[in-house]
Amino acid sequence: MIFNRSLLARAALGPAAGAVLMAFMASGAIPAYQMYSVGLAAVYTIVVLSVGLLAGWSGIWSVGHPAFFAIGAYFAAYGSGHDWALETVVLGAVATGAALGAFLGYAGARFSVLYIALLTLAFTTVTLELINRWSSVTGGDQGVPVIQLRSALGLGTLLGGSTESQYLAVGAAAVVLALAVPAAASGLRMRLVAAKSHPLAARTIGIAPEAQSSLSFAVSGACTCFAGVLLGLLTGFVSPDPFSLTFGISLIAACVLGGVGTVVGAVAGGVYLTWNPSLSSAVGLPQPVVQGLVLICGLLFLPGGVVPFLARPARSLLRRVLRRTDTELPLPAAESPSGPPADAAPEVGGPVLLKLEHVSVSYGGLKALEDASLSLRQNEVLAVIGPNGAGKTTLLNALSGLTGNGRVSGTAEFGGRSLLAARATARSRLGIGRTFQHAEVFSELTVAENVLCTRRRITAKDRAEVARLLSSVGLAEVAERRPGELPFGLQKRLDLARAMAGEPRLLVLDEPFGGLDSGERALLAGHIRRLHAGGTAVVVIDHVLDDLFSVAHRVLAFDFGRTIGEGTPDTVLADPKVRSSYLGTVDGRTRPPEHVGERSMIRLHGVGHTYGGVVALRDVDLDVRQGVVLGIAGANGAGKSTLAGILHGSLAPARGDRETGGAVRTSLAPEGRALFKTLSLRENLEVAAYAAGISGTALRERMAETVQWLPPRLRDRMSASAGGLSGGEQQMLAIARALIVGPDVLIVDEPALGLAPALVDEVYDRLARLAHDGLTVVLLEQLLSRAMSVCHEVAVLHEGVVAAQGRPGDAEFAALAEAAYFSGGHASATTAGAAARTSQVT
Repeated sequence: MIFNRSLLARAALGPAAGAVLMAFMASGAIPAYQMYSVGLAAVYTIVVLSVGLLAGWSGIWSVGHPAFFAIGAYFAAYGSGHDWALETVVLGAVATGAALGAFLGYAGARFSVLYIALLTLAFTTVTLELINRWSSVTGGDQGVPVIQLRSALGLGTLLGGSTESQYLAVGAAAVVLALAVPAAASGLRMRLVAAKSHPLAARTIGIAPEAQSSLSFAVSGACTCFAGVLLGLLTGFVSPDPFSLTFGISLIAACVLGGVGTVVGAVAGGVYLTWNPSLSSAVGLPQPVVQGLVLICGLLFLPGGVVPFLARPARSLLRRVLRRTDTELPLPAAESPSGPPADAAPEVGGPVLLKLEHVSVSYGGLKALEDASLSLRQNEVLAVIGPNGAGKTTLLNALSGLTGNGRVSGTAEFGGRSLLAARATARSRLGIGRTFQHAEVFSELTVAENVLCTRRRITAKDRAEVARLLSSVGLAEVAERRPGELPFGLQKRLDLARAMAGEPRLLVLDEPFGGLDSGERALLAGHIRRLHAGGTAVVVIDHVLDDLFSVAHRVLAFDFGRTIGEGTPDTVLADPKVRSSYLGTVDGRTRPPEHVGERSMIRLHGVGHTYGGVVALRDVDLDVRQGVVLGIAGANGAGKSTLAGILHGSLAPARGDRETGGAVRTSLAPEGRALFKTLSLRENLEVAAYAAGISGTALRERMAETVQWLPPRLRDRMSASAGGLSGGEQQMLAIARALIVGPDVLIVDEPALGLAPALVDEVYDRLARLAHDGLTVVLLEQLLSRAMSVCHEVAVLHEGVVAAQGRPGDAEFAALAEAAYFSGGHASATTAGAAARTSQVT
């Protein structure tokens, strides 16, 4: 914990405000009848702070805090009746609250927010029932008095309901607020927020979400029990009435109204809870009605809470004052000032760091990875390639311990230690770092905090090291910004910086080049070379082969969960098995019809699209003519699914125009099928028809036609659940669901994904029949040869650009398409346009 002047000043505000308030109380400025309300507001502030920080930092909404509140109050009552010291009562209540909170937090971490709320609800219900039945201790419905508690430290004797108790409540609240301020700037808060924001990514940097939930709930429960002791002393009498479930709901309302996760918001919430009865009396309405109205108004007009709403203008003004005149985010130099140059490339050698033998990962009956074996030496960069669904990410997940419910078999050693039995958090400590395909950053933390949360305790040395690390990857200028304010390329750098923060011996990179432009990819390649030069082994998967091969020493190829080839970057694609895994093979079974129409169904002009700064498509020109089977081929990440959404009309392009030749109905069978698996086959078809406005007689006629298109084994099982079908059967149902609306253009995204070859042939045979019936089909396919064998025209996408377009029967175009598929750069816009102009089908 670093205590700077600003932090100390903010922490001192609570005690200063408490001292001023107690001075007013002592001077008589606050009427005697209001002194109790002031003390009660202080007690409620502690409880609201406990609930609000638990929700804001850990994402846990609890309705169990009335039980903790009651436990503390009854500790005070029991201690006063058995001559316990004040310190003994406080320690006993705090320890009990911490133990129960730790249990609830650990148990609740396995469930969703709803189930955690139900768990805490059950805890409160059981506690209140025990209070009512354990009358020998609690007094049951009649309650029990708090007579007096003497201090063992010579602080005097506190009488229940005395003025001294009111001063104690105010002073205690001031101290708790003072402690909350540095806690908000601590590594504890960062790790809690990280575990809440992205549990999977948190595990890769050594943060166990279950442990963080248990810790945060323990602290929250302890603070609430302490507030309960204060309440017992303040009121002088304890009964079950103040601890009802209604009070639990009121606590949540107070947190929301004040501002969830804010320290000052807890004060506002405590004041609201105290004076809500007076407000209700003043307006002549019951308390629940007033509370509901206030909460509704707050959610509608101040959704972030009163305190954040008032603080926002001040913060905005401060930012305007401090804002730099240049808003450009500077790009870092190609070399890191503190590391070896990017072109440093020591000889690959040294002992074997990682060794996998016959590793398999299965999910039920699906084998995502099968019999994978590899070895990796220190100072080696290993590239793993393969088409989508080949098992690459499963391999990385097996290395980093993120296989979830998958069953892992085989053996793996890392640095001479067994790896597969270690948890993901333990693998981080062993020296394995991990990045993610989509830059899974912690959105509620700043850029600097995203990296700092890798430390348990944050010292001045840690902050200096993180500052140097951020500077080396070009993020120093945005260290205090949230990741959501940054373009995707900088988020990728942040993901890499967080993985590098632990100085791993092995860095696992999942598609680091995906979504980046050429300059950003070159910069990232330089970082990988510097890591290698510094002695870090790297395993990297990607579909951008040019950049991937530029940093790799060795390449391993996967398909269908198996290793199919291995070699150096300049030889691996020469392997026929590796090449066919990308391009596919032609079996000649399906052919499109020879004659098609000339009417333009859908036309795209200069279409481009981005996702949060990630360029998915650039200047796409495409013409889908009536009766044509148009193939869109490209590797994973090329932009095919984005193009499918734009062609379908469900996704509006960020740039360019989409035109249709009159009234054209399009239908999309999306990648992954997206079936309603709990519904029957018939219900899946009916839902699509209803969404298109088809019902009654028209629905029955359309249903009969669509069912007839399905194979007999599906026609006879229309009442069966869609989740019980095989992959190929699900794909045919997904296409049938798209057909039931009677489309003019059918768009099918990756119909062969995850299917066995025999099922692929069956799906494509049925698509060919649709084309022969005159339906216009747009087929998005990973395998180039498959698209070339079943389509009239083929457009090859590479990094969001139509790199080649032409007719499959043209031998010159076939060579051009293959080059464009892998590198894109070999197919110029002029050549692609010429190919497109010569691809007219008669």
